[in-house]
Amino acid sequence: MRKITIVLLMLLLFVVSACGFRLAGKADLDPVFDKTHISYQGRGQEVAALIEKQFEANQYAIVERDQATAIVDVLYEHREREILSLDEDGKVREYELILQVGVSVKDADGRVLMNNQDIRLSRDFLFEINQLLGNTSEEQKIYEEMRADASRLILYRLQAVSVAVEDETDSASRPE
Repeated sequence: MRKITIVLLMLLLFVVSACGFRLAGKADLDPVFDKTHISYQGRGQEVAALIEKQFEANQYAIVERDQATAIVDVLYEHREREILSLDEDGKVREYELILQVGVSVKDADGRVLMNNQDIRLSRDFLFEINQLLGNTSEEQKIYEEMRADASRLILYRLQAVSVAVEDETDSASRPE
């Protein structure tokens, strides 16, 4: 019985590794992000705080603007709710919740690394007419989840920017 368990476990590990699955590791950002300042405008405070947590979880320092080598600016956070469906009485049954976040990134010299990126996320939300209080809390929870997703997407875009910065540096250092 023990041998069968070991064989099945090894088979499972082989299948999982063969499909390309791997745990998310540390974000691989350009050294320009080693000391980052994160600022926000308007309603972007919650997204900015989540981006800070992403940086800290990946062991990048969050510093004041005058000490920063990179500045991530959350330009806006815009929430929207659109009607998707109505019931036979004309009352709303389903909404589409939309979150838009704008981000811009510059280095300490003011060079634009990522210009005005717009991240748009949406989720469908089933509205229960008899549960108004529950609907409000569920809607807030969905927006919180979308903010967390937006912060991860911003980090992924910064990784792409890091690759582009490395490519520029490599091409500039190569003799022609």
